[in-house]
Amino acid sequence: MEPKVSVFWINYNSIHVIDIIKKSLSALLRLEYPNYELIIVDNGSTDGSLRVIEKHIKSYKKKNENPSRTHVLKLNKNLGFAGGANFAYRAKDPTSEYVAIVNNDAIPRKDYLKKLVSFMESHENVGAVQGLILRLGSDGKIDSAGMFIDEFVKVHAPFIGKPAGIFRKPFHVSFVEGTMPLYRVDAIVHSLKSDNIMYITAGFLYFLEDAFLSLMMWNHGYECVVLPLITGEHYRKATLKKFAEQVGLQYYSLRNRIALLEMTNSRKKQLVFLNVLRRLFISRASYHVRKNMLRALVDGIYLGKILREKYGVLNLGKVPVLRCSTKVRL
Repeated sequence: MEPKVSVFWINYNSIHVIDIIKKSLSALLRLEYPNYELIIVDNGSTDGSLRVIEKHIKSYKKKNENPSRTHVLKLNKNLGFAGGANFAYRAKDPTSEYVAIVNNDAIPRKDYLKKLVSFMESHENVGAVQGLILRLGSDGKIDSAGMFIDEFVKVHAPFIGKPAGIFRKPFHVSFVEGTMPLYRVDAIVHSLKSDNIMYITAGFLYFLEDAFLSLMMWNHGYECVVLPLITGEHYRKATLKKFAEQVGLQYYSLRNRIALLEMTNSRKKQLVFLNVLRRLFISRASYHVRKNMLRALVDGIYLGKILREKYGVLNLGKVPVLRCSTKVRL
């Protein structure tokens, strides 16, 4: 029998894109894989989307034979994407050898899980894998094909908008992106020294949680790979972009990048820190914006030191890192 896979799907106030939500769920319920469970986590939604989701699942299962076990877990408050994923991780079947994440605005192809698991089963050195994800309605253009970082821990997505047909072979990336990855459970446990979490919630809320996990895997002997096959479509940030200001996305984006940079052995970190300070002095942004930037810098350095003490230094020498010029990248 194929190894057990736990698939996580996180929802938060998605009523404004409910048609895409339904398509995503329907695709998950008809996956061509005989041994998976679907764990749906609602992050304390208040817009009625959870009721629609539960009704849709019930209606779909009534009309179609579905072999998966489906669990709906309801949280009282929004724990963020990482918090919701960890809640699902703790609730998964203990026999699961793999965990998959599918964003609620991503529509997977019915054979995607079978193909990713098959690759992982024949490559024990790989800890995380993803395929090529197309931008929804883009006529074959790439939305996600993994991510790279440089020595400034600046994130690069060089293949976005390119045609999917340019790839012929699997390739390494700094990190697999959180839209539709598949992770080996043993690799998560070995890399984080815990069987209780997969994403770092305290440090990486809304940004870079996927980067952290992949970098930890590289540092513990596992590879992160993108396969040259189309695994689904994605309507990027369909839910999050509506609440970006409410959840403080700009603050977390800078803070968490600074924290991740502080954890690494990059020789460029001081240049980045100084450049943030320089921007604070020359910026014409409002006092509130500049205050948040300074807070993100201070909090990021402090958080990075805490995480470095817990997890050790992230050695960029073990990660596929993009070469860059000496110009500071923010």
